Amino acid sequence: MIPDETISRIRDRASIVEVVSDYLTLKKAGRNYMGLCPFHSEKTPSFTVNEEKGIFRCFGCGAGGSVFHFLMQYDHLTFPEAVERIGKRYGIEVERLQSPGAKRSAEEKETLYRLNERAAAYFQETLYGPGEGRHALEYLRKRGVDERTARRFYVGYAPQSGPGLAGYFKKQGLSLKDAVRVGLVSDRGGERYGEKFFGRVMFPIADAGGKIVGFGGRVLDQGMPKYLNSSETPLFRKHATVYGLFQAKESIREKDRVIVVEGYLDVIALAQFGIGDAVATLGTALTPDHVRMLGRYTKNIVALFDGDNAGRKAAARSFEIFVEAGLMGRGAFLPKEHDPDSFVRAYGKEGLEKLLGEAIPLADYYFTWLEEGYGRSLEGKSRIAQEINRVLAKVRNPFEADLLVRRAVDQLNIREALLRAPLAQGEVRPAASRPVESGPARDAAERSLIGLMLRFPAMIERIEPDAEIDGLVGPEWTDIFNAIVSEWKERRDVDGAMVAAKLSPERAAEVAALTLEGEAVEEAEAAKMLGDVVAHLQRRRLRGLERDLRRAIRIAEEKKDEKTKKERMLEWQEVVRRERQLMRQRSASRNETQ
Repeated sequence: MIPDETISRIRDRASIVEVVSDYLTLKKAGRNYMGLCPFHSEKTPSFTVNEEKGIFRCFGCGAGGSVFHFLMQYDHLTFPEAVERIGKRYGIEVERLQSPGAKRSAEEKETLYRLNERAAAYFQETLYGPGEGRHALEYLRKRGVDERTARRFYVGYAPQSGPGLAGYFKKQGLSLKDAVRVGLVSDRGGERYGEKFFGRVMFPIADAGGKIVGFGGRVLDQGMPKYLNSSETPLFRKHATVYGLFQAKESIREKDRVIVVEGYLDVIALAQFGIGDAVATLGTALTPDHVRMLGRYTKNIVALFDGDNAGRKAAARSFEIFVEAGLMGRGAFLPKEHDPDSFVRAYGKEGLEKLLGEAIPLADYYFTWLEEGYGRSLEGKSRIAQEINRVLAKVRNPFEADLLVRRAVDQLNIREALLRAPLAQGEVRPAASRPVESGPARDAAERSLIGLMLRFPAMIERIEPDAEIDGLVGPEWTDIFNAIVSEWKERRDVDGAMVAAKLSPERAAEVAALTLEGEAVEEAEAAKMLGDVVAHLQRRRLRGLERDLRRAIRIAEEKKDEKTKKERMLEWQEVVRRERQLMRQRSASRNETQ
């Protein structure tokens, strides 16, 4: 945790135009700066930076927020990491407030990272050294891997004989106990340590920031297992880590696409042929954690499958994994005789891009796969409906559930009622079956209020006292509303960038958009708008209370509970009185301004 005063100091010192200009070209356009958005492909600049307010906003893809959010999204940093990087750029030391335990844990992790880095350097030196490494180099040459690409991916070699990595660590004075913790060597007891990897081409696995978290090793002969990965460690979780992300992330951002393959050498071959947006799972099936992690970089995820029965079965299973992760995904299929490595060497970049261009939505493939498996009979359609309902139960987004139901109905000609029944019982409630809780008018009023509060902070005093603020906006705006009110109470002013800094990237983008909207509105006009919007939202809240109390009165009458009925009646009368008073006040206010 970083102290708020440090964050404020860095925010005040940093120039968002200077920071963003480190990554892309900006040109002055009136009060703002414009450039091509780094978060999606565009030919006409829609990426806007406002120096005075310290925010950015892309009016094409919707990205936005403070200078911290820019680095968080561009380099996929955490908020503290973004603050530290900008602090370092402007010579401001950042000290995190950590408990002794948290500080000790962070220091231990750094020790383990350093061990992995030293191990990677040792493996690479061995690969290019005069000894056994020449056999591994010959293997890589036969596989068509050039030295430039091998070095870019830090490929190395763990020798079959000699003192090995344990001997190297001992000679360097590094902790072998820590090496055991990070899965690099094995503990044989009695202060004796053995090799975990030997006689293998080594593929260091890096996180998005380039820190090495684990290793994968491929045997050179016919030994088993063919591939051996690091065991689970404090740094490495196989089910949530992919190979090649550090090397691929820039290409993923540029293309707004990521290709998922199975093998280390598949990733390396595609990169060597100019397809840099590929990553690989680590000898395991694709998991929801993999998909969620990749979804932070792009929503356009294409899984590349073998064309045999096993590959097609994997494609059908992967649809459920994508659904659980909250994404849809697409799949492309290789010819049966090829894997990604051999295919790109046979047909080149153009051939693979053509194949990827023919990728189909996994939902469509899944429905077809079910139909082929169960048939078109009534019994078959019933079984298909059961399978789809099982998957739909995992969909968190009701709009996505509704979309999948409609696609299944159109593609499979299954009665919609068969798919809607479980949803209506509460497993998932798609948009079409839910009561409408908010509409465009409601959303517009709340957006107007938040925008006016951001652009004209002094007007916050005109909003009713604290007791009247509660419930003024719905839950979808509460976090932003509360952040603005908190900022006002602390500083008697509102800095949109500081408000954004306290929110998630998605919510920060909303703040950025609202801060830049309606910049030409005059203060007098804004004051009238604020009064109208607040009155509208207060009336809405009071009408909601009135409706709830009427319902409570009816229930009390049915139960013959006179005491509760009397209490609710008094509350209802008070709400009605306040509603009428509010209407009189607004009428008087309008008369004064005419």
